[in-house]
Amino acid sequence: MTRTKSPFMLPAAFLITFVFTAPILWMVLAAFKTINDIYAIPPVWLPDFTYLENFRLLLSENWQFLLNSVLVTLGATVLCMAFALPAAFGLVNFKFAARNFLADWILSTRMMPPIAAAVPLFIIFNSVGMLDTIPALVIVYAGFNLPFAIWVAMSFFRNIPKEIIEAARVEGCSWFQTFRLVALPLAKSGIATVATFVFIFAWNELLLALFLTTREAKTFPVVISSFSTVTKTYWELISAATIIQILPPVIFTLIMQRHIVSGLTMGAVKN
Repeated sequence: MTRTKSPFMLPAAFLITFVFTAPILWMVLAAFKTINDIYAIPPVWLPDFTYLENFRLLLSENWQFLLNSVLVTLGATVLCMAFALPAAFGLVNFKFAARNFLADWILSTRMMPPIAAAVPLFIIFNSVGMLDTIPALVIVYAGFNLPFAIWVAMSFFRNIPKEIIEAARVEGCSWFQTFRLVALPLAKSGIATVATFVFIFAWNELLLALFLTTREAKTFPVVISSFSTVTKTYWELISAATIIQILPPVIFTLIMQRHIVSGLTMGAVKN
């Protein structure tokens, strides 16, 4: 029995794609427009793509905040993965009485919105002199992404055949050697998937950075939010900053694409 394709499927696919990509397309075009072109009637559809004044002005005053975002995101991703992977491996392979309770408790902490802890975190970091510092944001971002990373990594470690882990133990490997030499290489696609999501979550975080920073450790999403004021919205700067903001996750995802696709399909087919 052959399936006939509806003649409306292709136009519908193009329409849905356009609806979801239109805001991004508008931002890309607006980033190369002057403020007069943005508000021009009739609208200027195709700007001068050699006009880079918006990017020059944006980066000349805010490049250090972009660097802060890079440092915080990379630091949070590395720190989160350093704790999440051993924890996930242990929860999958070690049998103890409270294992299921501990795993469920870890997941339950993810249900709390991060902003709910903003005031306690503000008080803690202020009391120890870490308010408005990059290490503080690294710790907070890593901590709030840790439950997600542990639970997703657990699903990938479960897909490693128990016989391989047991064989490594029989051959004399310690648990740390089994984790480092056997489990990590076998789950590398899954690890890349987890790291990509943690990277994106940390890169796009706004509320905690807005609450815990003032000047020195301010991140790029906070800078973007500052372009909309009570009296005026700087659309040309918002557009340029948005393009810069979306580039690192896109590049990171493209680099990890092969591993992500493999990781997302791990365990999809059972024998």
